[in-house]
Amino acid sequence: MMKKNINIYNSQDEYLAQMKQGALLNPRIDSTFKALFTQPTEESRNALHSFLEAATERKIKSVELTANEAPIAFEKQRGVSYDILCIFDDGQPANLEMMAFNQKYDYGKRAEYQVARLETTYLKKGDTWEKAPKVYQITVLDFVFDKTSTEAVSRYAMRTADNRELSDTLNIIFIELPKVTKLENSIEKNTALENWAIFLKEADNPKKKGIIQKLTEQETGLMNAKQSLSSISANQDLWLEQFRQEMFERDIRSGLSAAKEEGRSEAKLDDARKMILKNIGTIEQIAEVTDLPLETVQKLAEKLN
Repeated sequence: MMKKNINIYNSQDEYLAQMKQGALLNPRIDSTFKALFTQPTEESRNALHSFLEAATERKIKSVELTANEAPIAFEKQRGVSYDILCIFDDGQPANLEMMAFNQKYDYGKRAEYQVARLETTYLKKGDTWEKAPKVYQITVLDFVFDKTSTEAVSRYAMRTADNRELSDTLNIIFIELPKVTKLENSIEKNTALENWAIFLKEADNPKKKGIIQKLTEQETGLMNAKQSLSSISANQDLWLEQFRQEMFERDIRSGLSAAKEEGRSEAKLDDARKMILKNIGTIEQIAEVTDLPLETVQKLAEKLN
């Protein structure tokens, strides 16, 4: 979710002026989050490695980025598009994603589906169940998901009511950024992932430079992340994409998709049509917000273009 005190820019040129003034991109925006961790630079690779070790709480020798689309097993199976899909040296996969604002659907069920698809994708035909890889769905949320807890980091696995583990195969990690403020005074005592959460929440905030400096001095991976963020913040295309995504959120919040809540198919198509014509968001984002099949939105975009 964008910060409530975000500046309102009257034009694209006015928005781009931030880049010339040395501002940093917002790592809570999907396109920036991806760029931060996927550049062909040592800083970006090290930052990704550090974040993954913090999230999975394990040592990782090497990480490989791979295709972001899960294969479709049957005609009407719902597709999955991963944000940053990684394979560890031992073959275990992890998907990283940033959710910038609450699109009002069940994120728990969504994460369960994503992690299950990871498992079915990487368990090979003929493998025994013992070879089922441990898989991770790592979701950063810039809004509160679980209102019953104050913890910024939640780890979910399949367990019984009395906490007996079924297996450690399917793992979901939620990181709720609005909950990290209380952690800013305990940087030395925080877990590595809690400090990563502080960084992602405040890296672009000029008022938090002191905290960011303290984090980067303590952890090399966070120093690398700051260097990677500074580097990509000179990329005008990323600023333009951030501008479009912020406009996308603003339009959603102003009621562009209000009709979607009524569940009318025609209203969903009308919303998608408006978003495509206004160039608000990617095809995948429009499909998620309107709850339309990706193929439907793609065909609609082809007709309109």
